Amino acid sequence: MDGTLVDSNALVEQIWREFADVHGLDLTAILDYSHGRPSIDTVRRFLPDDEAEQWRWRDEVEAQGMARIDGIVEVPGAAEFIRRATASEIPFAVVTSAPRDLAVKRFGAAGVPFPELAVTADDITVGKPDPQPFALGAQLLRLPAAVCAAFEDSGAGLASARGAGAVTVVVGGYAGPEAAGLERIRHWHNVEIEPVNGAFRLYESA
Repeated sequence: MDGTLVDSNALVEQIWREFADVHGLDLTAILDYSHGRPSIDTVRRFLPDDEAEQWRWRDEVEAQGMARIDGIVEVPGAAEFIRRATASEIPFAVVTSAPRDLAVKRFGAAGVPFPELAVTADDITVGKPDPQPFALGAQLLRLPAAVCAAFEDSGAGLASARGAGAVTVVVGGYAGPEAAGLERIRHWHNVEIEPVNGAFRLYESA
């Protein structure tokens, strides 16, 4: 979701900045770790000693995310691509580390239609970079992961998608080791959908 279809990076960074300031933590380290992961995993990483306190701060971080929508926009072309995918009856699902209510709110704030099928933080027992989220996404589609294309913008997300066996595409500028050798799109404006023998070919037009 974030960074792939919806751009809420400025808001997310501000919320983690406030968390870092309260606890005297390094914001850069938090942002490097957090992107693409469930918020509880990040809180556990940086507040390791008290489970009750971890959940209290996880709830606070997500409450701030629900209360604020400032600066949330679509990744260019995302809304139109979702509409075209729906009209083409291409099977697709969102696989996000956000809770469902937060995902729905951010899609709405960005003007991007929320897909019928979604794997969210509410559905998983272990988050990205573990393969489970994308494996569950393939199950929702009733397809083997190997015939699915996964679009991701973070190291954790790319590792999750590749680990599940999906054909993985980078969205945006992430250049970490998890992106090595992968196809890349910068935005959705030129991503085309072509039916081919009962399946679909996705390609980027010039």
